[in-house]
Amino acid sequence: MHFSFLILLYQLIWSTTAVTALTVRPAYTSAVIKVCYDGTLFHGWSASNKKESVSDLNSNDILQEPKSQKRTRSRRNKLRPSIKVGEVRSVEQSIKSALAKLYGNVPMNKIVVEGSSRTDKGVHSVSSYALIYCISDDAGPLSIPGKKLPHPRNPYDEAFQELPFKSDMHHLVSALNKMLPPDVKVVDISPMPTIRSGKNEPFHPSLDSVKKTYRYTFSLGAIHDPIRCRAVWYSPHRSSIDLDRADKCAEILSGTHDFVAFRGAFRGNERSKTQDTVCTIYDISIFEEAGLGLQGANDCLSNLSKTFCIDITGDRFLYKQVRFMVGAIIELSTSDNLPEDILNLIFKNKEWPEKGVHSFPRLCAPSHGLCLVNVKFDQKWTFQWLYADKNASDTSSVDKLVIS
Repeated sequence: MHFSFLILLYQLIWSTTAVTALTVRPAYTSAVIKVCYDGTLFHGWSASNKKESVSDLNSNDILQEPKSQKRTRSRRNKLRPSIKVGEVRSVEQSIKSALAKLYGNVPMNKIVVEGSSRTDKGVHSVSSYALIYCISDDAGPLSIPGKKLPHPRNPYDEAFQELPFKSDMHHLVSALNKMLPPDVKVVDISPMPTIRSGKNEPFHPSLDSVKKTYRYTFSLGAIHDPIRCRAVWYSPHRSSIDLDRADKCAEILSGTHDFVAFRGAFRGNERSKTQDTVCTIYDISIFEEAGLGLQGANDCLSNLSKTFCIDITGDRFLYKQVRFMVGAIIELSTSDNLPEDILNLIFKNKEWPEKGVHSFPRLCAPSHGLCLVNVKFDQKWTFQWLYADKNASDTSSVDKLVIS
């Protein structure tokens, strides 16, 4: 009897210890979020403001009417919160503002949101990644050369503050999405990834990305689709596009080239810096959408409007490079100029042929037709996504993506 009691007691102690060992883990101090946003009302992914007061605004109110309906419209507009003069609205700032409150109203300069891509004003994204963490007073020295802020070495780096809600990822995403404005949402989250080999190497979403895919959507014809006007560029002066000529442009633009002629002018303090302008374009695909918007709703409108997509995948991109490439493809596909003559001349002279026999206009496609659809990371990184069963580097969903 006494022996049986000892056996039961031992089994109880062992089971309790095992459960505790399985449930107790170090607290997460950094995580990677996957962000989706409509860039129409944003000044890009990141934007520098003179003051931090923009973080105190509830950016939901920018898109929504005040609750009171008794006042006149002019009175309601006077009460509507807005960004102050000299300040602009950015995706990064919206996320930092929400995180600062979730961390317990910490100062904005303590919150770090490291994005994988700095999209321009008006550009959308369905697959942007960002590393989030909060700097504590015990943060150690810089772990990534060239970066201005301390960076966590692993997802459990104790030199940084624990993620809100005791690093409960599901609770964190839910709270973030409730606080974020309606035009930006977090669609997935993972603890800061680690290397499969077990090395203690810090992850950075921009430095460790190996491929990025952008999609540009435009429509041609007598009428445009008003439902998708925020995400589709309508070119009323062109009625059709030669897909064979467009494919020829894609063939010439693919590969490793010096794309300095496809780069936009530097902004602000960037004008004095030197930049590597050699990029590798892995793939460019051009195709017509079918069964969407006006075309899908009414067959008789299919002859009035056609929507096309250009997917461009590369290792990196210069400022406005994708939009200048799209502009060149569209111009050469709807004109009498030979694509090989113009593009080879651009790569040879490293400038646009604005004069001479082969003069050709430089077209920068509008930003609202561009969307970041995928970012691929090196396979050495191991993610633990909350909702997705596949790794963030999977690109199988790009072909089926519809931006509306």
